[in-house]
Amino acid sequence: MVSISTMEKSLRLNNMKDMKKTLLAIAALAFMAWGCGSEEEVIPSLQQGWNERPNNWVAPDNSSFDLPPMSVQVQLGDTLAAYQSSADLMCATINGEIRAVTPPMSNMGVVYYPLTIVGNSSDQMVCLHYYCDRLHRIYTIENWAQFDPSTAPTGDSGIYRPKFAEK
Repeated sequence: MVSISTMEKSLRLNNMKDMKKTLLAIAALAFMAWGCGSEEEVIPSLQQGWNERPNNWVAPDNSSFDLPPMSVQVQLGDTLAAYQSSADLMCATINGEIRAVTPPMSNMGVVYYPLTIVGNSSDQMVCLHYYCDRLHRIYTIENWAQFDPSTAPTGDSGIYRPKFAEK
């Protein structure tokens, strides 16, 4: 015959097992609700915009400028690079006047925008503009760099990576 103390121990053991199963189920549900099910943070500047492809972005006649051009290779950061397409454009302006326009180029799998910015001795600050066709947005960096043909605003390896859209 089974003693009462043995039955009590058996019931306690079964209750402990049930409690562990219940706690594991709650933990699994919590993980699924908050861990796996959460959406990625949406960056407002990466949401679909309403800009049309700028047809008025046309490269100027280089002969009408008195200084040699300022050359820079621009490469998008990882955030915007995921949205790049061959329909995109990069543009440089000075005082609202277009001084360089280029579509993306590719060399050994690396996509970049080679800008040859023309200017005069009276020119000062260059603004950089990027049109993303997939997002239908124009991104702008005002007063990006001082116009100076002897130096270009570059980072590592002669490539400039502007921060148009950040997390």
